[in-house]
Amino acid sequence: MKSNAESSHLSKRASRISGLGAIHALNKAKQLEQEGYDIIHLEAGELDHDTPQHIIQSAKRSLYDGKTRYTSTQGTLTLRESVACHIYSSRNVSCSPSDVIITPGVKSGIFFTILAIIDPGDEVIIQDPSFPSYSAITSLAEGKPIMWSQSPASGYNYDIDKLSSLINPKTKLIILNDPANPTGNIMKKSTIESIAELAIKNDLWVLTDEIYSQLYFDGVVPYSILSVPSMKDRTILLDGFSKTYAMTGWRLGYGIYPQRLIEPVCSLMLNNHSCIPEFIQDAGIAALNGPQHFVEQLRTELSNRRMLVCETITKARNLSCHTPSGALYVMIDISKTHSPEAISFTEGLLSSGVSLLPGTMISENCTSQVRLAYTVAKPILSTALQRIESFVN
Repeated sequence: MKSNAESSHLSKRASRISGLGAIHALNKAKQLEQEGYDIIHLEAGELDHDTPQHIIQSAKRSLYDGKTRYTSTQGTLTLRESVACHIYSSRNVSCSPSDVIITPGVKSGIFFTILAIIDPGDEVIIQDPSFPSYSAITSLAEGKPIMWSQSPASGYNYDIDKLSSLINPKTKLIILNDPANPTGNIMKKSTIESIAELAIKNDLWVLTDEIYSQLYFDGVVPYSILSVPSMKDRTILLDGFSKTYAMTGWRLGYGIYPQRLIEPVCSLMLNNHSCIPEFIQDAGIAALNGPQHFVEQLRTELSNRRMLVCETITKARNLSCHTPSGALYVMIDISKTHSPEAISFTEGLLSSGVSLLPGTMISENCTSQVRLAYTVAKPILSTALQRIESFVN
């Protein structure tokens, strides 16, 4: 007779999703820190800045005012009104608070959107390389991820003809991330418009993850596909507070949804987490409606960090990179080093005191690339770059 342990089986669903990613790499590096290693963390997309004080104070006031009870699953009206105003000012798109859903972070917005749209066998076109959760959640929903690959040799340019060739009767959704993680690329307006034409022609949904929308450099302002005429009824725009306002731990995001998706997405959310705490939503209101000088200063600082990384890597022996236009990351080509495999490179570098993300945790095609998140101050970043150069040499 089998024991209880032997007769217990995991679901097939559990085997379709991976737990590897930036958080996994971060935890591994922290374990070494506990053993006494001096580690500079450049693996996770988490800024070294604290959340601005006026946002924190807003949450504290909300708590003291007793806002600790259930709220609407869709989100408080006040925050949804603030989001609608922000979308108009940042994307020049008019939307109603009824089009807005407040989510526990953008990742949850991705999760609930895919579950609401994708049936078993449906195909989802995803940029490659890209945020790994897109593929993982698609697989969990029993959909099929179809990778729209961008090559480092071309500067990760977007080939519309290649995208068009991937579309077939099984295609149901295109996922965009702009500015992109991990490449930092920003799509040209003409590229966005071409994607919109394909979506309309083939009756496809488009999910656009714009969590890095405010982190752009050199005056290259991202253009949202939601701004394209006739795309509002088939586009889900996701954004949040984690990157722009240094609020990763607050777990607060939002989505702009076509009306036909509001009820199914909210039903999924109701059965998952019920609602977002009201004091956290009040912090989001303070972020959107309060002073924005933090965002402007952050953009300038990140641009300077980016240039430090790219100039150093370009001059370094056997390393190269493409200069990003936005986001928080630089993809580094290590194919000419003594350790050209991403996993072995990052493991060796970890012993030298720097934690990067191996490209294979992002894409099957990034075996000779690593991702550096320039999320620390320039003096610490300079030390990390010196350690990287020493390791490569």
